[in-house]
Amino acid sequence: MLGFNQDEYLTSAREIVAARKQAEQAADEIFQQEYDALFFASVGGSLAPMMAINAFAKEMTTLPVYLEQAAELIHTGHKKLTKQSVVVTLSKSGDTKESVELAEWCKAQGIRVVAITKNSDSPLASAAGWHIPMRHKNGVEYEYMLLYWFFFRLVNRNGEFADYDRFASQLELLPENLLQAKIKFDPQADEIARKYHTSDYMMWIGGAEMWGEVYLFSMCILEEMQWKRTKSVTSAEFFHGTLELLEKDVPLFLVKGEGKCRALDERVERFAAKITDHLVVIDPRDYVLDGIDDAFRGILAPCVASTLLVDRLAAHFEHYTGHSLDIRRYYRQFEY
Repeated sequence: MLGFNQDEYLTSAREIVAARKQAEQAADEIFQQEYDALFFASVGGSLAPMMAINAFAKEMTTLPVYLEQAAELIHTGHKKLTKQSVVVTLSKSGDTKESVELAEWCKAQGIRVVAITKNSDSPLASAAGWHIPMRHKNGVEYEYMLLYWFFFRLVNRNGEFADYDRFASQLELLPENLLQAKIKFDPQADEIARKYHTSDYMMWIGGAEMWGEVYLFSMCILEEMQWKRTKSVTSAEFFHGTLELLEKDVPLFLVKGEGKCRALDERVERFAAKITDHLVVIDPRDYVLDGIDDAFRGILAPCVASTLLVDRLAAHFEHYTGHSLDIRRYYRQFEY
């Protein structure tokens, strides 16, 4: 597959599975110490998997869970954020400015921090009380696995999600399933990128637990890394403004979920099919998850979307535009 190192991907899978124990141990220690709220806070693409966590929290737990943009949280604070709270932040590089500032800000106030990042000597890990290592070199979708082992363990310890042990073990089977999903989707990814890499404007729609992946791909991949103009909006909000800009020649990409809000995705699909000649539907249901219970598919759907979009579709856009995913005009190029 274009721009894909299978051996590295599977090696990364083993590294992530090896970190399960540390993710669960952090959750156990936090449970034993007690806490009054969980804050998931980061910036940019690192917010995407946290958005899924936030969506699942609403349905699955009575725990007070908050999703915050790190830079905003530093400036505004939060009345529910106390010295009994726990802040979870994520940055693979470990030096993302806003996330590091948040961790240091929390540490100075005696607020406990969990850092999910690569190196234990990074600025982010150094400011945290717990470090969950992101040892993988390949596979953005693996970030979900660490968050899931941490968060759903806490939900389980709270007397909820009784099937956690089964889910956590089956999660170790996810990488091989995602590899097969990549292989299946790759020809379609090539076709999509070939057809739409010159588009002046694209709409990207998805909702609930899938919103993070739509947000990530449209903003962090297409806008930041490919300099393509996009409009991303949730399935629920699409009908309150954005629908008026849909025309026959406007491409609309719909990323469907497998949870309770799938009906909202299907409403967008029915409408868009009547308006545009360029409706592209990406549906996690099209991909088999061997060895994983159907009951867990809704939780894993964002992981499937991530492997299809951030890995396969991004690589093909890069190929057809001739614009490297590593080239930026402004981001991390100078102080601002």
